[in-house]
Amino acid sequence: MRQRERRSRRAAPLRRAMIVGLLLTAVTAPAAATAAADDGGKERDVRLVYCLDDSHRAGLASAAVRLGLLKPGATADGAVEPTGGPAAPMTLTAWAERRDDDFGRACDALMAAGSESPGSAPEGEGGWLASLLTQWAQLPLVVLGALLTLLVQFWDRSLGERRSFKKRLETSRQTFRSAARLYLAAYERDPKADHAELLAAREALTGAFAEVEGTGARGRAARRLADGLPLSQRLPENGEGVPLGSDGRKHEADRVRQLMDRQLPQASDLSRTFVYWWWRALRDRPTGSGV
Repeated sequence: MRQRERRSRRAAPLRRAMIVGLLLTAVTAPAAATAAADDGGKERDVRLVYCLDDSHRAGLASAAVRLGLLKPGATADGAVEPTGGPAAPMTLTAWAERRDDDFGRACDALMAAGSESPGSAPEGEGGWLASLLTQWAQLPLVVLGALLTLLVQFWDRSLGERRSFKKRLETSRQTFRSAARLYLAAYERDPKADHAELLAAREALTGAFAEVEGTGARGRAARRLADGLPLSQRLPENGEGVPLGSDGRKHEADRVRQLMDRQLPQASDLSRTFVYWWWRALRDRPTGSGV
């Protein structure tokens, strides 16, 4: 059971990181799809302008024939016949419209062969700059995703630590309360009642208090509770040199019970969030007197 809980806690940051990644993907995917569609439209416009220009029509027809996209004998001025199935002769412009994929393939080959394709332009003409600008445009999303992942992991780790501390604190508090009640009941009957079990429970509770560090309101409250925790020693057997009777011992025991009833509920506050202790510090801060 404990191993499953540990595996679940270890997997929690990964699950949250995946959720963050999916959210970022959902946010950026429409923009990326729109950008891809725009790039595709611009690329087709470049092909139409370049390859259907009068000076490049003959080269386009020749490239399409060599690639097996048009039947041999196709020219720039005459009708062309596409391959791959029966098709009526058509102009080169009509072929570009009806067989867009074939036209794009032939046009890309023509531009690449002539080294005039905007996509194959030398880096000095701006290709590397466009790529760099694209990468810089994506950098904020990458940084945001990394920051969100770290934030989720930090929050998950802090939440796990607070839960673990709360469990230890509550266990120690209840153990001390039970041991104190047993000791006080035994003390009322016998002033020499065993104090060892209570002392061990008290040390465990003060150890939990010591886990709270810092000089803030939470740390001060933990130290105050540790210093004021009763029953660090046996309750007295005598009062003013005279052995305490049953009434005297009951009076001492009731005094300790009242003290515990005031202090122990405050121990649960140590597991509260920083927001609560920020409010406590603000509430307890002394206000200056106005003039």
